[in-house]
Amino acid sequence: MKSIEIVSIVRIVGMMLYFFIAAQGAFYHFGFGKALYHIPAENFIELRKAVDPVVRSKFKGLYLSALGVLFIWFLVSDKSAGFWSYGPVLIAFLMLIADMVLIIKFSEPVNELINSDLLNTQTGYNAARGEWLKFIFIRGYLSMAGFFLLMVQMAFNTR
Repeated sequence: MKSIEIVSIVRIVGMMLYFFIAAQGAFYHFGFGKALYHIPAENFIELRKAVDPVVRSKFKGLYLSALGVLFIWFLVSDKSAGFWSYGPVLIAFLMLIADMVLIIKFSEPVNELINSDLLNTQTGYNAARGEWLKFIFIRGYLSMAGFFLLMVQMAFNTR
C-alpha cells in the first residue's frame, strides 16, 4: 500500500471516529440535553442508570480508538508544509485529550454517584443532573470544535 493511501485511510477513519464523538455533543446541544432539564430529576437519574451501562464500554473504545488514530494522523501529517497542514489535527487531538480529562475528573464521578444508591433527595437528584449536564455540554462543545477543525484541515489540505 502506498504511503498516500495509508494517510488517506487514517484521515477517513479519524474523521469517522471523531464524528461519532462530536455527534454526541451535538445531540445534547441541539435538543436532548435541554429537554433533560424539563423532566423530573428522578426520571433523569433512572434514565442515566439505564443508559450508562449500555454505552459506557462502547464510548470508552471509541474515545481510545479516536485518540490513537488522531495521534497517528498527526504523526503522518506533512509538517514541512506549515502549521495549517498539521495544526488543526494537533488541536483536535488536544481537545480530545481535554474531553477525556473532563470525563475522568468530572463526568465519571457524577456517573458513579448517579449509579449508586446514595442519591435519595430531590436536591441530590437536581444537583447530579445539573453537574452531569454541565459537563456533557462542555465536552460536547470541545468535541464539536475539534470535529470542525478536522473538517477545515480536510478541506484545505489536499494531500
